[in-house]
Amino acid sequence: MSDHSSKGRPSTMAITVGLFLLALNLRPALGAVAPVLGDIQKSLNLSDSAVSLLTTLPVVCLGVFAAVSPALSRRLGTPVALVLGFVLLIAGILIRLETAAWAMFLGTALAGAGLAIGNVLMPAVIKSAFPNRVRLYTGIATAALSAGAALSAGIAVPLRDSVGGWSNSLALWALPAAVGLLVWLPLSKRSSRPAATAAAATGDKGSLLGDAMAWQVTGYLALRALAYFTALGWLPTVLVDFGYSNSSAGAMLSLAMLISVPGALVAPVLVGRNGTAPIVTVIAVAGAASLLGLLFLPGVAVLWVAILGLTLGAGHAMALTFIGLRAENPQTAAQLSGMVQTIGYLVGGIAGPLLLGLLHGATDSWTVSLTLLAVFTLPELVFGLCSSRNRFVRARRAAQPAAAAPAPDPALVD
Repeated sequence: MSDHSSKGRPSTMAITVGLFLLALNLRPALGAVAPVLGDIQKSLNLSDSAVSLLTTLPVVCLGVFAAVSPALSRRLGTPVALVLGFVLLIAGILIRLETAAWAMFLGTALAGAGLAIGNVLMPAVIKSAFPNRVRLYTGIATAALSAGAALSAGIAVPLRDSVGGWSNSLALWALPAAVGLLVWLPLSKRSSRPAATAAAATGDKGSLLGDAMAWQVTGYLALRALAYFTALGWLPTVLVDFGYSNSSAGAMLSLAMLISVPGALVAPVLVGRNGTAPIVTVIAVAGAASLLGLLFLPGVAVLWVAILGLTLGAGHAMALTFIGLRAENPQTAAQLSGMVQTIGYLVGGIAGPLLLGLLHGATDSWTVSLTLLAVFTLPELVFGLCSSRNRFVRARRAAQPAAAAPAPDPALVD
């Protein structure tokens, strides 16, 4: 990462700004919807089942489109694929200006597709541009992602009141996405299709489905996604049932999202001194303690919510860190990220909230649901400790000769 004056090569600052804007835009288009969901339902005359579908659709898109993102990266080059992601995101956001049910669903699906591309390729950008500083830049990126989620949720209602309705407030999130697009466009021009094709030819194109380490990283992200989306979807309801007002419950959800930012930033940095195993252990133990504390000592819920928020940010950061640490090169990082996020989001992001809701409906209590979530931290810890072993994922059989590591995308190397 030297020779900043080399012709045709971006500076470290340009790539860092691009990475920050990419991460910052990965949640607001979806996170800004939940606080105004009641307004959307009333305005569009949506049934309860349609609202459930609308809230599930983004997670489905994150999982489904994550599967095709590595192929896009190989075919087009990572920066060009990211530009496509930004275009889909902006289009999805702006389509929702049309206050109709079809526009809301179509816009959400397009935005989800764009976000899936960014989610999957962010670890590949870090691995390519900062191969020796994966932990640091993963922490920065995950903190920016968490900050975007917290900001969009926190200002959604005031923004709605100040700009004339929910559709205008949602559309404003096209502005930071447009800034991100403008930053990535020059980087994409440095990424030629021949270079991308060469990377695809030399990259590791085999399946990772037979690699144990790949499944262990996948399991860790799936359980972290389960914790994140379950908290996002059910935490306010849990708190209201424990006697808190709607406004207090909403404020505590915002607290969890805000405090996830330092958790996301600090956890990968601590890995440099302590290794990953102690960090994933602390995250699992603290996560279980926060859930059980919320169940048995709800009177100090703000403490448990704060601890839960730290684990949400730190856990997600560790899942992304594992992708960078266990991939030998940027192309494998994209491939591993696609597998991890496809399975992780579809399993954890959908099954978790659904299971919690079904258990609560069947028992009319949060005891079984919260206890089960706490129990899930045990397999999470096992997956985390297995993922902490110092080895790379391998997509090819051991009998095949090892190929030379593919060169990083020229648009991402300083």
